[in-house]
Amino acid sequence: MPIIHGLPQALTGNELVTIYQEQNGQLAICSMQLSQLISLVNFDANNWAANLPTAKPMSAGIVWNNSGIISIS
Repeated sequence: MPIIHGLPQALTGNELVTIYQEQNGQLAICSMQLSQLISLVNFDANNWAANLPTAKPMSAGIVWNNSGIISIS
């Protein structure tokens, strides 16, 4: 389990996001700022967050609304 140093801070968009994706049996790794990722997927972040499920998902890796905090199961 990773060691947590301090409390989570509000997102600014400058955070580095790394995506690991398997493509045709090859691993592709891409890092970019969170704001760049959001612009690439072209969605309304406020609307997306408002429509997250409020019950904890049964499987791992699902985004949900954990009493007003965006969490990943």
